[in-house]
Amino acid sequence: MQALKDLVPSGGLRNLDQVISEMDGMISPEFQPYFLANTALSLLFVCDRCGRCCREEKVIAVTIEDCRRIARYLGVSLKRFMKDYTRPHELKSELVGSARMLKKAPGESCPFYDPALPGCRIHSAKPQVCIAALYLSKMNLLICEEQKKVNRFPICSADGKMRARIAELSSRIKGDAGAKKQLDQLFEGARDEAELFHLLLRLKGMQIYFGDERATLLARRLGLARVPGDKEMRGAALLYALEITGLMIDN
Repeated sequence: MQALKDLVPSGGLRNLDQVISEMDGMISPEFQPYFLANTALSLLFVCDRCGRCCREEKVIAVTIEDCRRIARYLGVSLKRFMKDYTRPHELKSELVGSARMLKKAPGESCPFYDPALPGCRIHSAKPQVCIAALYLSKMNLLICEEQKKVNRFPICSADGKMRARIAELSSRIKGDAGAKKQLDQLFEGARDEAELFHLLLRLKGMQIYFGDERATLLARRLGLARVPGDKEMRGAALLYALEITGLMIDN
């Protein structure tokens, strides 16, 4: 938690009410418990790079920000990347803006799937939709809100491994009354710290869901120099996942 507190400027956060209102407009408040829980899981998730998503996903949308990032990674111009690897989006432009689709025939794998690696050959620059999957996809959030619990993904081996780690640590903490009390106090007792963590976790979720540009703008309006890094968030995210395991996460 101290690393997160250190991100806050000496004068405190700015424009807090306005930024929260903007976040509410981006992800409706009724989704917030599931948005926060899935953000925590997304931070803890370590992809096995098995290639299943690469092979089975029917369509892959890319934003213009994705195109720029992948083009830089591949060492080609944006124009060349868009010509060689993308096609127009299937939905009307007024609905998706400048978003496009990766060129991919029905039944084919993603053009960046390489079974020899295994998995994605642009893993560190992959599209936002791939970064958000599985936890912060729009469909998963809708399912979570409808079922009032956080989803699990039995077909994903990496999801199973992560939940096993959380369950093991949760079992150890339940057997230690002192540790359980400290965990409860962390998110319920120290309100200022808890509220800061929830805000930064939400901001991190916005980065995963919407991309760096929009999250960075929100961070700047709050007076933060940057969006918290994954490593800075993971320790507290793990504790948060432990805290909510018995409440929402379907084990």
